[in-house]
Amino acid sequence: KIMNKSKKINHCRLCKSKEFNSVIDFGKVPLGNNLSHLKNYSLELEIFRLCLVRCKSCKHFQLDYEVSPDKLYATNYTYLSGVAKSFAEHFDSYSNWIIKRCNLNKNNLVLDVGSNDGTCLSSFKRKNIKVLGIDPAKLPAKIANKNGIKTINKFFNKKTSNEIKKKYGNIDFITSHNVLAHIGNITEVFENIFSLLKYDGYFCFEVGYFLKVLENNYFDTIYHEHLDYHHASPLVKYLNKLGFSIVNINTNKIQGGSLRILCKKNKDIKIYSQPLKFLLKEKNSLINDKIFINKWPNEINNNMTQFSNIIRKYLKEGKNVIGYGAPTKATLILKMSNIRHNSLSNIIEDNDLKVGKYMPKTDIKIIKYSKSRINNADVIIIFAWNFFSDIIKKLKKDNISNKIIIVPLPKVKIFYI
Repeated sequence: KIMNKSKKINHCRLCKSKEFNSVIDFGKVPLGNNLSHLKNYSLELEIFRLCLVRCKSCKHFQLDYEVSPDKLYATNYTYLSGVAKSFAEHFDSYSNWIIKRCNLNKNNLVLDVGSNDGTCLSSFKRKNIKVLGIDPAKLPAKIANKNGIKTINKFFNKKTSNEIKKKYGNIDFITSHNVLAHIGNITEVFENIFSLLKYDGYFCFEVGYFLKVLENNYFDTIYHEHLDYHHASPLVKYLNKLGFSIVNINTNKIQGGSLRILCKKNKDIKIYSQPLKFLLKEKNSLINDKIFINKWPNEINNNMTQFSNIIRKYLKEGKNVIGYGAPTKATLILKMSNIRHNSLSNIIEDNDLKVGKYMPKTDIKIIKYSKSRINNADVIIIFAWNFFSDIIKKLKKDNISNKIIIVPLPKVKIFYI
């Protein structure tokens, strides 16, 4: 049953080597975005292998099994970029940087690969830059088009890349955010981007930075949608080989820590001085600390045991415990802490596409945010820890007080408001 909808990945997705080291095995886990309106159906959902490995050759991190992308994205994908205010602010700052750094103007076209609900592109459009999005998820693409962001609701493959080139010509600037860890054939996507981009055009992408995952114990960012766990060194080797010069590498705090790489398509393939300094610093970081990486699974188990014990203590005291935020990552936290049934009364969520559904493999219902529902709770678990500041600001704005706030990662912390 599982094998029909997932397949073994036998080679490194960047360098094609077939030799790996196992990093951590979470066992079988439900798909984090497979939210159902029916409780009984939710409890019977399929589970899929979730195991992280590392390439012995280029040192890239990836999963060793891939779930069918149709199963993951096409029908029941509910993530929306625009829900969090911090995302909109991030993209506004990003667009300002890119327009200045890459000399974009009203005659240029920006293509966003994996454009979701168009939040990123809208920040370019407001500055009179022409925009185009492509995304396979139906609901986010529909929202983007409704909001005036032209979006192609298809997978980005060679066929759709050629269709875009035929209609729009070679693209001036291509961007992508939190997508290039999700794609089945990642090298094909990079090749299509390279082919579609004009000479002297720029390609900039952001992905979760796995060094930050290790430093902060953000293990819950490991899930089936994320096939790759990137750091700069393997990506730079691959991009140079493909024909890109590496112009700039930096990091930001979005999504718990992201890596941003700016590339240029030109004949003089090189790595600029700033990226060289970044790579040297990364080489001497935790990303290559074998002793730490070997100990990491025990750190995760210990943290989740502590988290579970705290929740059970409050439940025994008769306190009403709810969650805030139903991101994909929450599914793994629930699994690892064994919080599934008859524990959390609900999970509060700001994304309307998730409201009324159940967390995968549980009877925990996702409900719409309201002041009264928050006031009825004694304990609030912030599962969307990467938006902790946004959530606390919202609670304080609504004069929510006398609440115990628990943040499960990077280490369990308890706050009082």
